[in-house]
Amino acid sequence: MVVAVSRLCYYSLKEEKQMSITLRDCLKLPSLSLGRVIAGHKGLDSIVTTVSVLEFNDTDELDIMTPNELLISALFTMKDDVEAQCKLLQKSKYNGDVGLVLFYSDVILGHIDDRFTEMADLLNFPIILLPERDMGLKYSDVISDVMEAIFYDRKVNNYFVSSTIERLSQTSEAVRSPSLALQIASDYAKASFFLCDESYHLIASSFWPATNFLDFNRVKETFEEKILTENTVMEDREEGIYFRTPFVGKAGNKLMLCAVTHNDILYSGIMSEVVEVIQLFTALWNYNLNVSAKESVIPALFECNEDLVRHICQFTGIKAELYNEAVIIELLQTAQEREIGVWLTQTRSLFEQFAVPLIADHLGTHIIMLYFNGEGTKDMLLEEELQNQLTGWQAAKFCTTYHSEQLFDKMGAVFKEYAAGKDAAQKIYPNKRQFTEEDMHYARRVQKLFNSIDAEKEYYLNLLTPIMDDREPELMETLACYLLDASSGLKAASALLYVHRNTVLYRLNKIRMLLGYDLAKMPMAYDIYMAVSLHRLRENEKDNL
Repeated sequence: MVVAVSRLCYYSLKEEKQMSITLRDCLKLPSLSLGRVIAGHKGLDSIVTTVSVLEFNDTDELDIMTPNELLISALFTMKDDVEAQCKLLQKSKYNGDVGLVLFYSDVILGHIDDRFTEMADLLNFPIILLPERDMGLKYSDVISDVMEAIFYDRKVNNYFVSSTIERLSQTSEAVRSPSLALQIASDYAKASFFLCDESYHLIASSFWPATNFLDFNRVKETFEEKILTENTVMEDREEGIYFRTPFVGKAGNKLMLCAVTHNDILYSGIMSEVVEVIQLFTALWNYNLNVSAKESVIPALFECNEDLVRHICQFTGIKAELYNEAVIIELLQTAQEREIGVWLTQTRSLFEQFAVPLIADHLGTHIIMLYFNGEGTKDMLLEEELQNQLTGWQAAKFCTTYHSEQLFDKMGAVFKEYAAGKDAAQKIYPNKRQFTEEDMHYARRVQKLFNSIDAEKEYYLNLLTPIMDDREPELMETLACYLLDASSGLKAASALLYVHRNTVLYRLNKIRMLLGYDLAKMPMAYDIYMAVSLHRLRENEKDNL
């Protein structure tokens, strides 16, 4: 079974009737119509698929994805801890939750702290405040209203495929994966799913319920001796009903979707829909599921799938010790697939000329490159050629370089930090096109401090008060350009600001006088640098409101 897919498929799906129940729809339900949105208005178009009550929370637990879940709480266990409330929002956003319905706020919280709503706005995480003193309104009222709307929507509309793709598009690229797609399918069909190649090498899986681990070997034993046909095969066993649907991947490789269920919800039609989701997923986000190709090791590394990485390396002859450099190239939205393919071909040819192993592929909105970078003359020449090729390529927005002698072990953490820090890095350094691991790490630190309610953030921002209060508005612009864009270079700052060098020098001297600090002398030089980074991030956020 082959489904022809492309980016056009997704956009045509978007043009159909609205997909699934959104938070905006939920606000029209009887129980929620009594409330008002006090923060996070930009997140109201998020899809809602389930409701959960949250009163006991461990903010250190960050590894349980709950995509599209609407939370209900009175925040009783953290009623006197605003910092814990803000951390709850950050954790919930990270885990895929889409909003919070807040009960009994006057009785439990007394008042809602501005820092709490500011955090929700930063995260685009809607807070729906129900009548503050209405103790007659129960959690069950909201749960029954929302879940009834969701069940009715599923009953009268059949757009599981389009809805799932929409939900995946709303998730962070750091967590968007075939495993997450299967997790959504498990929630929909109340079944466990397994994606594998024709030799039963497991690529991704999900379980229902989520903690009900099922040994894939049982699935393998059930079907391994059966002839592989083009149709869905069902096997009824004492421990459950087993399904297998073969299909063809993006690269023409043979794949299989297997499932195990204990109810009668799952049938061949849903298996076909889940297959279509996987095929659309791989086409839209350029995800390589051809585990016989060395390029498929890239997404496997990002997902920290050690067993799959080991299989791909053994099958394709990859030696992990030969790779110590990773380059992540962020592509412009306008980049064409043909153009990307040509650039990859040229780059692979370049590395072949230098006899340097390279693994490079297009994944999502990125090109990922893994190779060896040494200190020899050949390595330096190759790096120079690569930089020239990158600099002249207009489709590349920016690139980030990572170096490690244990590269394969760290790629999962590398991509997560990159995904978490890249937006902040672009806001702090808008003119920069080549970043380092240290740049992304610093940007992530600035972003975390900016999103916090720590007094440390206010300390840094208050350092700039004398400049902000001065009548010359150019002073702040000059300081930011000098430190962040020109790397403390007078000539470069002059060129970027389009003013004479002496004008920049005059402004910097006035800034030193106002601050009372030498911009080049530690430790205050670091504090001023951090303060300017936070200021630029804050100004950028204001522009986006």
